[in-house]
Amino acid sequence: MHRRIAITGLGVVGPAGLGAAPLAAAVREGRSAVVAITHFDASRYSSRIAGQAPEFDPAQGLRKDQVRYVRKTVKVMALDIQMALAAANQAVLDTGLPIGDANESVLPTIDHTRMGIVFGSSFIPTELEDLVEPARASFVDGRFSLKGWGSHGFPHMFPLWLLKYLPNMHACHTGIVWDCQGPSNSLTTSDAGGLLSLDEAVRILRRGTADLMLAGGAESRMNPVLQLRYSLLDRLSTANDDPAGACRPFDLGRTGQVTGEGAAVVALEALESAQARGARIYGEVLGSGTSTHASGINTCDPDGRGVAGAVRRALKDAGLKPEDLGAVVAHGTALEMHDKSESRGLATALGAAAPAIPVTGIKGVTGNMGPASGLAELAAALLFLKDGQVPPILNCTRPDPEPRLAFVSGGPRPLAKDIFLVTTNAIGGQTAAVIVKLYR
Repeated sequence: MHRRIAITGLGVVGPAGLGAAPLAAAVREGRSAVVAITHFDASRYSSRIAGQAPEFDPAQGLRKDQVRYVRKTVKVMALDIQMALAAANQAVLDTGLPIGDANESVLPTIDHTRMGIVFGSSFIPTELEDLVEPARASFVDGRFSLKGWGSHGFPHMFPLWLLKYLPNMHACHTGIVWDCQGPSNSLTTSDAGGLLSLDEAVRILRRGTADLMLAGGAESRMNPVLQLRYSLLDRLSTANDDPAGACRPFDLGRTGQVTGEGAAVVALEALESAQARGARIYGEVLGSGTSTHASGINTCDPDGRGVAGAVRRALKDAGLKPEDLGAVVAHGTALEMHDKSESRGLATALGAAAPAIPVTGIKGVTGNMGPASGLAELAAALLFLKDGQVPPILNCTRPDPEPRLAFVSGGPRPLAKDIFLVTTNAIGGQTAAVIVKLYR
């Protein structure tokens, strides 16, 4: 069975605001959401800038019984998980499916045994406040002691501490709130997680084992531990005096990536059923592909073989050739080794068509939101590409000429075809690509 798959709901929590529309507007306008870090004291860090999400309510838009559940359990949800739930709520509400009242099941018009969820996530570090008292209690003779941790520190840990940070809790809480009884999975694959989740969700729908799937990704890199880790790995831009201009994807003057935080979720269903119920359809998923390359845990394959493999598989899955693409929305983190790996892979996969296909990216606006990035970029592209224009890459004023790609710089370029490619890849090898057609 090869069912056609429609995108009928979008949800985004990110530095540009809440929802896909504010993100699309920021990309159109070339308006960066990267600012000085305020979530914690970053004054001693080499990089003190990031894409921070605004305050949000993970229960916004829900009915009373759902709100009660969220209010009761939010204390065991790390920020990543709260953002994931908020984005999922947006996506479900955006489908137009009736929620139902308190006297009936949520989403009463669907078969919940055929509603599933796949979520991409990453490592969720413990918030330091959860460790302060246990660490203090672990000191013996003025020094931290592992034995003291076991005997005196650990009893001070919050009893449900582990549930607060498990990376499968994105899907868990979302599944409970929306009664998802169908296929469920969690993918801890860093930057590639969101689009890998979409790839799996699409294949589940095509097999006919579900009718409605949520595909999501979420991560908050606004954490002192992660910021320190990326700083020690020398991945981050230190252009602290110019936050808005710090993230420069594919630019010859790039200085490193900027950390970000966010969540993005898309609702997927069979095109036929979406049309039958009169749903608003944003786009159709034509094909997807995945790949990996064992380049090492903290590096990228220099020739981009992983990216090339995923793009080729997506094109084959869609039954298309590179010249059928109207645009590419690239991962583009602004970390040189990451950018070069991706751009070389794209050039290889697109071949002779590469110089003619406009390539854009949005991380100059948001920073790198990890597993949320690919789906947030997809959601925004479904909106800004409907203008018939491919917006420029913010802060890419001197595009790297090496890979023979048509990076969009200076001003928008016309969208010649309504089919676009989105790519994402994680340092270490995991890669995903998806091809989508705008629905007009």
